[in-house]
Amino acid sequence: MTLTNIFTYGPMVVAILALKIKWNGMKEYIPAGLFSSLYANIICHIAMALNCWMYPNKLEEAIVNCVVVPVLAMFWIRYAPSQVSRLITWNLIWTVILTAFEFYGERFTNVIIYYDGYDWYYSFVLWFNSWFIWYGFHIWFNNKEKFNG
Repeated sequence: MTLTNIFTYGPMVVAILALKIKWNGMKEYIPAGLFSSLYANIICHIAMALNCWMYPNKLEEAIVNCVVVPVLAMFWIRYAPSQVSRLITWNLIWTVILTAFEFYGERFTNVIIYYDGYDWYYSFVLWFNSWFIWYGFHIWFNNKEKFNG
């Protein structure tokens, strides 16, 4: 098994297994997962149209945007702390981990390819903001007040 295959199929397998193990209580987060998938597909389409990055294999793009991102968003929202300071720390931890994973995927495999000056720090900002957008959607969709100063 190559490193590219591990970076392509490993996250999908882990995401599906994690969702299967923690399925009880996850149904409330499905709309946010679906929204995150739509959001990821739109951002990805725009980024590829602007020649920022490319997935050489359309299957890899589908795995990331339609399986991995929605499951990650569901878990992120479910276990997110309600205090703003802890939420920011929570977000930074997840963002650093995913940016590092994407960095290694781009540098050492051909899962994703960056173009025209795009680099990992742009992904860091994109991931960091995306978590809050998905979280905000969840709060809005469920008409909740989640933040406790």
